[in-house]
Parts: sequence; C-alpha cells; structure tokens
Amino acid sequence: MPDNNGSPLRILRSVFGTAFVALLAFPTSAQTDSTALPVGIVAPVVEDDVIKLKPTFGIGPGMFAFYGDVGNNHGTYSPLVTRVGYELRATTPITPWLEVGAYALHGRLGVNERSLTRNLNFESRITTGGIQFRYNFLQLLNPKRVVEPYITAGFESVEFLTKTDLRDANGLPYHYWSDGTIRDIDEGAANAGQAVELQRDYSYESDVRESNLDGFGKYLERTWAVPVGIGARMDIGHGFDFRMGTTMHFNLSDLVDGVTDQSREDRAGDARNDRFLFSSFSIGYTLPMKAPKKKAKLTPLNSDQIDELAWLGDEDADGVQDINDKCPYTPAGAKVDAFGCPLDGDSDGVPDHDDDELNSAPGAAVNARGVTISDEDLLNAWLAYKDSGNVNIVASRVESFGPMKPAVQKVKRVYVVKVGEQVESISEDLIQKLLSIPDIRAIEQGDTTFYVVGNYESIPEALRRELELNGIKVEGRVMAEENGRLIDVTDEVNAERAKMSGGSTQTTATPTGEIIVRVQLGAFRNPLSKNIFDGIDDLVILKGDDGLTRYYTGSFKEVNPAAAHKVQMLLRGFDGAFLVAFRDGKRIGMKEAGAKLTGPEDLRNAPSGSIDKSKLRYRVQVGTFVGNIPMETMGKLIEMGDIRPITSPDAVRYYYGQFTSRKEADDAKAAVVKKGFADAFVVGDMNGYIIPADEADQLMKQP
Repeated sequence: MPDNNGSPLRILRSVFGTAFVALLAFPTSAQTDSTALPVGIVAPVVEDDVIKLKPTFGIGPGMFAFYGDVGNNHGTYSPLVTRVGYELRATTPITPWLEVGAYALHGRLGVNERSLTRNLNFESRITTGGIQFRYNFLQLLNPKRVVEPYITAGFESVEFLTKTDLRDANGLPYHYWSDGTIRDIDEGAANAGQAVELQRDYSYESDVRESNLDGFGKYLERTWAVPVGIGARMDIGHGFDFRMGTTMHFNLSDLVDGVTDQSREDRAGDARNDRFLFSSFSIGYTLPMKAPKKKAKLTPLNSDQIDELAWLGDEDADGVQDINDKCPYTPAGAKVDAFGCPLDGDSDGVPDHDDDELNSAPGAAVNARGVTISDEDLLNAWLAYKDSGNVNIVASRVESFGPMKPAVQKVKRVYVVKVGEQVESISEDLIQKLLSIPDIRAIEQGDTTFYVVGNYESIPEALRRELELNGIKVEGRVMAEENGRLIDVTDEVNAERAKMSGGSTQTTATPTGEIIVRVQLGAFRNPLSKNIFDGIDDLVILKGDDGLTRYYTGSFKEVNPAAAHKVQMLLRGFDGAFLVAFRDGKRIGMKEAGAKLTGPEDLRNAPSGSIDKSKLRYRVQVGTFVGNIPMETMGKLIEMGDIRPITSPDAVRYYYGQFTSRKEADDAKAAVVKKGFADAFVVGDMNGYIIPADEADQLMKQP
C-alpha cells in the first residue's frame, strides 16, 4: 500500500529515526563494567559519563500463521507450515538487561477454509513497523550462560492488502457443491445439470475491500497492534549473533481477513480481533562505533535542473518570464496579470479575450464563451434528454467516478515483446531503458505491471523486434496478448526461433542512436487518481526505487513537437511538466537532444513538478440519473442554481457549486441534503475531471 502522508508507518519512521539517533548518545551517570556481563550480552561503552550505545542490525526469514474468522478450526494448523515473511531490525541496549529497537516485517499470510457449510479463502500482503523492548532475565539467570532467553513487547503499525480467490484462470466464478466439487453453476440453479467441474487456480485476484461482500465500504486497511513474544539469543563471535523467536501480534482490527461478526449469512465470524503469529530466526551484526565521515559537497546543479533551464524565457511574449508564468502560452495580445494569466474581470472562469459577456453575475453558470446559462436553457437541455430514455433510476455513489466497464470483447491473439515488469518498484537504470523505447506501453495483471512493446501478427516479427532491443541492452521476451492479458508461449517461440536461425550466429544488435523525447508530468510521493489523466491514452507510469511515482506522456523524435505536447499538458493543469530525452537506454540532457539554452541559470523559482492547485475545486454531487427525471426534482435543481450536468454513456450526473476549500463544500453539501437530496456527497474537480474528495484533499496539501 502507498505510504500516505500522515499514515502510521510514516509517523513511526519519523519517531524511530529520532529515537535511535538520541539513543546513540544516551547520557547517564551510571558506570558499567563490561567484563562482568554474561556471554552474549552487548555492553554499552561508557566514556566520560556518556554511554555510546552500539547499534545492532539484523535480518532473517520467518513464517506467518493467521488466527481470525477465516479458518476458525486453527487446532489443525501448524504455525510453521504457512506463508513466508521477512524481518529487518535495528536495536541497541540501553541497560545491560534491556534492549530497545525498531523493526519491520513484510510478507504474506492467508488461510483456505473448506467445509460443507462454508468455503472462504484469503491472502493478505502484510507490512508492519514498530518499536519493541527486549528483556533478557539478567538478574535471574547464570551470568556464564551461552544461550540467552528473552521476552519482548512493544507496539506497531500494521498495513494489509487482502485479496481472495473467487474465480478460476478463465474468469469463471466458483460454486461449491455439497459433493465436494467446484463447478461453474450454482447447485440449486435450474440448469445445474449443465455444470462443468472447475479447479481452483489459487490466484487471489479479487480485492476483498473492493468486493464489499458484507457492505463494510472502504474501510482503512491499516491498524495498530501489540506484539508480544519469546525467544533466545546466542553470541556466535566477531560481532554476530543468532536469534530464534516467535511473536503473537494482537491487532486492534477484525478486518485483516475481511470477515467479522457483522458479516452476512454463513460468512459471519466471531467478535474477536484478528491475530497472527510470526516465527523466525535471524542473524545480527553489532556495528563498531566510528567517527562519521564528512559529506562530500554537491554540485550546484544536476542534469534534471539543467534540463529545466532549457525552457526558461518568455515564449508567449506576455512580459512575464516563463519561470514565473503560471499561465504559459497565453494568446498574443491578451492582457495578463503579474503571474502571466489572462485577466478575467467577472471571475466566471472564461478569460476576457474569449468572453462574449464581460459582466456576468457573480456565481452565475456560463458556457464556454462566458455567456450566462439561463434556467430555461437548463430545462430545455433536460427536456431534450428526457426524450432519449424511458426509465428513472437513482444510481449508487459507486458509479460517480466513471461509467461501468463494457463487457470484454474477444479479440484475436497478437504477439508482443515483454521488456520489464514492476511489482513494488524498478531501478533508475531500467526506467531509462524503458523510456528509450518509443512504443513502450503497460499491461496491468494482478499486482504486477508488465511493460511491452510492439503489436505483431506473427512470432517471427516479434522475434526480430526482440533482437533490435539488444542495442539498448534490454532483455526481451516474446509473449502472446489476448484481451489485455499476457500468455506464455515459450514452446511456440522456441520452435520459430529454431526455424529462423538457419545456422546464423547473429544474436546482438547495435545501438541505433535514436533520440526519444517525452513529457514528464510530475513525480509524486503518493500515486494520483487515474481520472486526472483521463484522455491521455499514451500515459506511462513508473515507480522508481526512490519511492516516487513518475508519469510520462508522448514519444517524439524531435524537440519541437514534444514542446508542443508539453504546452497541451500545461493547459491541462500539470503545472510542472517538463521535457526529458533518452538515447540508447540512457537519459541525455535536453541540449544534447537539440534544445537551445535560454534564460539565466537560476533555479530558485524553478517549477517543482506538482499539480496546479489553482485549477482544483470541490463540487457537491447532487444525484445520478438514467432516463427520465421527475419534474419535481428538476424544479429543485433549477431553484438551486449553479448546477452543472455531466453526461456519460450510462447516466447523467448533477454537480452543484464550485468551491476552493473542503469546508465550503461540506457546508454546501449540508444545505443540499436539507433540500431533499440525501445521497449528496463532495467530490473533487481537477480541471474538469471528477476525482474523489479525499484525493483532492491530498493534492491541496502538497507544497
């Protein structure tokens, strides 16, 4: 899961870093004689009444075992025959008998429950981080002991992403029959005699929270927990130690498996919170204390900053330098303010040079030319729409962020070259190689994003493209693509490769020297909603190992058309969009790509790559309608005023108002509810594209 600003893991990381640095110079008046300590104890070093603590770092594998509502017959489970996890810790002793440290766990846990009355399963990706104290019984045991038992306790943050296996590899839903088989039709269905037996593929493809089988909605997939454990430690010499232990993590949530005592029908569990056990062993190393090294001085400018310098100046000749121009490429002759934005005297959102009505009433709804839309115009638009349908359905808020996906249409098989994949993040080197390929595109499949190139009718064509990619040292692999899913066709590829070889020994290709210029829309710590990028069909999303998610669009061989595309992105609201260039798998400077350097080399006011918050607004979604709308409801909408209808293929959604703060929108929502629209709620509007209000809040908080 993303580490959102203010999340428990982010807070803990800050606390851990501060606390650990403070412990390295913990003041005390006590004197400690390390020669009197038992074997296996790492003693604090006392020097001039200041304890310089020796930090120990450890890493090791372990096994997760789950105890919750799914798989309630836990007596038959072995805690060692479950799913693998990994532990990373950093600790330091603060007394001869007490150790404190920060740690993190990552892995997967899950359960498969199968019975005549209930068939449930889940797998959850678990990430925890916390602080733990370890007590070693120094006062109670033989000082000459080699093995040191201990107990631990602490507190932690737990983040989980829970999925379940509801369909087979072909997308057919599982139906569990009383004879123990799994079939594609319910046992009580009228056509049950035509049922085909299925086999579970154990691919957990369905998100439990998004499935909302019990009506819990979008609950938080994180919680706090209290870990309590036991174990033993042994010193193995040269600063290394070996630890074995088991820890029960008592969560403060019952939603890790997505099932509680409030779940529906046979899914219901008990009222106890979920727990999980982590049994592990690890190797640790105690660092010797050394003086910190002086940091090397950094050069004043890096390659990214120099690239941005290439686009300073005053390209729209409005008298405001581009670095300070919040509205680039203003039409020639338009009057602008100090920030380079066209004047809008009546504040209706339409610049004066495009406004056919320069004195619109405050708050009035206007069309694209700035002319006030009357109540009669709004009513006539609805009456025209009324003639196009004959049903009246108030839809749920789930539909508010886009139309339903059309039924999947069967398409013919094509062949592509897979050049990379991403689960968590990818290296900067691979990012540069992928962006050097002009027709790179992404295919999302489960938790993994695959990057592919090409679209070929036959395997030989794809194999020739695979050979060309050797020039930028990308390891390609020919695969088939059907309905947006990749299929392994290794045997077919090998057969075609043997036919094509014909005794040839050519296995490599030389670099082409081709330059590819792209527009980077921004780099964000938290991924943005895809609604913001609606209409950008060539979007490439890459998350680097520095934790930033970068968004790219366009693929050009020359700088000028790339710059024109950048203009369009700036007008869309991506205020920090800039150009990047690549050649033969490496990023190059814009000057090398053909750009000319203009403007002073001063980056103090350079754009940061963030969204233009001046174009971000809040609205109140009043309702969603399909077909005819009652005249009484239509009358209420006209009476409210400032209503904006947005038509999609499946419905028409009504939005009220345009607010610059969440509080104003919440107050407006309360007023709308009083008028009889009980299902009204707040959404965000990014340059005309509707996004969830929570994501709009996050964008507003960005610097």
